[in-house]
Amino acid sequence: MTQDDDEFEGIHISGPWGGVRIGSGGVRVGRDFIHDDDRDVRQARRRVREQLNFYRNLAYFVVIVGVLALLDWSTGGGWWVQWVAAIWGGVLALQFLSQFVAPNLWGREVEERMVARELERRRGRVIITPPPASTSVPPADRRDDSD
Repeated sequence: MTQDDDEFEGIHISGPWGGVRIGSGGVRVGRDFIHDDDRDVRQARRRVREQLNFYRNLAYFVVIVGVLALLDWSTGGGWWVQWVAAIWGGVLALQFLSQFVAPNLWGREVEERMVARELERRRGRVIITPPPASTSVPPADRRDDSD
């Protein structure tokens, strides 16, 4: 397997019997790992994995903070769970912004559109409309020297 075949992050052990991958996606054992030769497919797959990772973290947040809130409520504590929820929620908010909002503001697609627009402008393909002709300058006053 070459390095360009897959952008797997983790340990990959392969042999004649198949292979084992241990990484952020868990453990996978088998002969046929998915290899995407297309760079766009690999990037899309990575983006989807990151989005699914956010949803997984959000689910963990809801379950764990919910259990901690029940524990805090049952012990009659001083609602210390709010600090856990606030800090973890802040981290989740940053992850949400970087995953869903930032790519739409300054991601690769936005950069490509801006580069294409700049190249068209520099090549003179963008038509800049001149100001309307109705704003003409009044003629200068004529003086008759025949007085």
